[in-house]
Amino acid sequence: MDSVTSTDDLLKEVKSNQENLLLEVIKEVCSDPKSKLSSKLVGKVNRIIADCDLTHYSSLHKLSTADESTSTVLGFMHQSATELTFDEQAELNVAIIQRIQTKLPAFISELDSLKHSISDGKKSRKDQMKELQESLDEKLNTLHEQESEKVELMMEWLNYRLQDVSKFNSDSTELRLSDLVGVEWAPLRLPMSRRLQTLASTGWICLVLFGELAAILLFLRLIYSQLWWLAIVYSVWMLNDLDTCSRGGRTVEWVRNWAWWRYYRDYFPIKLVKTTDLDPSKNYLFACFPHGVVCSGIFGAFATNALDFYNVFPKLKCHLITLGGHFVVPLFRDLVLSLGGCSSSQESLLYLLDKRRGTGKCAVLMVGGAAEALDSHPGEYKVILKRRKGFIRVAMKSGAPIVPVFSFGEPDVFRPLNNPKDSLLRRIQEKVREYTGISPMFPIGRGIFQYSFGVVPLRSPIATVVGKPMEVAKNFEPTDEEVNAVHAEFTSRLIELFEGEKSKYLKDHENIHLIIT
Repeated sequence: MDSVTSTDDLLKEVKSNQENLLLEVIKEVCSDPKSKLSSKLVGKVNRIIADCDLTHYSSLHKLSTADESTSTVLGFMHQSATELTFDEQAELNVAIIQRIQTKLPAFISELDSLKHSISDGKKSRKDQMKELQESLDEKLNTLHEQESEKVELMMEWLNYRLQDVSKFNSDSTELRLSDLVGVEWAPLRLPMSRRLQTLASTGWICLVLFGELAAILLFLRLIYSQLWWLAIVYSVWMLNDLDTCSRGGRTVEWVRNWAWWRYYRDYFPIKLVKTTDLDPSKNYLFACFPHGVVCSGIFGAFATNALDFYNVFPKLKCHLITLGGHFVVPLFRDLVLSLGGCSSSQESLLYLLDKRRGTGKCAVLMVGGAAEALDSHPGEYKVILKRRKGFIRVAMKSGAPIVPVFSFGEPDVFRPLNNPKDSLLRRIQEKVREYTGISPMFPIGRGIFQYSFGVVPLRSPIATVVGKPMEVAKNFEPTDEEVNAVHAEFTSRLIELFEGEKSKYLKDHENIHLIIT
């Protein structure tokens, strides 16, 4: 069938009939209560019909094509380009086609009925009937041709619009990535569980970064209030309780069982993996790597009961070893103690690992410490071990087995600033760590409502794998040679654990290796 290239190709009478027919169809579609058109679109179309002269050629809207000549099925509206959006035009077009398709059988039935009535008429009017039938046949053929042409034009128009929409979406994506500073907003519709997980991780990182400052300000506020006497009583009690962090701590299981920690666990998520059973008749020194920016996986696995440590390792109790400075901050120290925290001093470790004071205790030590945090970058596993031998001496003096623990995925939850060894930023960080014991990190993650920047950790899975214990002979006065021998064996055990387990938890495990400094 020849395509319609211009409305001028049709006779004026046929063109007028076609426009009137299309107008009636549109009115029927808009007035039909069963129509699936939105009320907003129906209102727009009714206003356009009232304002436009549909029988005038200048009211036909031209589709922008190469020759500026192809008219659309919705061409009767000269304001459609400004009042109807692409989606609304497409919705109306579909309704028009469906209505035309439903009317065609009725037209054909009426014409067939009319044919039969003409053939049954009086013979004296045979010629007149024949002429009328030919006229009707001609009109029916014309109608079929016009509707076919409309359908073809409709499909051509829809294809053109779909290409425009696709191109617009592609351009919009490029705009979001390049012109909006790479901000990727979180979806509005998210399950409540995911929102609670984000809230839990946000609260945790705020506790880590600002918890001590908030506790000090709260304590000062208490001193300068009507409850000043309560602050004095607490201060006296705290001074008498300072040694608790070096005497086995004060764990409160209710705090370790808070629902907060379960949502925190599921945010990443974090899982605790056991490679072998541990004998509860012994005490163990867990040597953990890597430190990461803030020990996300180690905290979830050993400072809370969210990962069912007591079920994974029956009859064992863990204590997370941290800086002694945390235990002199009022109020904040009590939370750390409640989670099983103890001081990182040699006195504290020997107290925990002494079998005379009980068994089944696990001292969880981050060997690399704050210095290792400076080397934490996504996809890199760089640990400080060569110059860390104090934990070996503690294990030898106590006779406690050393258990290598590795958290796969720990470096991927934050994206710290690039700080090479000789950079100004790294020198500043080292100086601050030298005087305070805390590495001034800039944990760049995501925000609460967007994924591009902020201090909230990224959703990246962490697997904390507990390896096989390495037995250590008890030696109260180990020599440097003896310490070096045990240290070399432990280093070999750590590399073996990393290489044996990395394929289970790292995607590009073949190109990732453990770097020991």
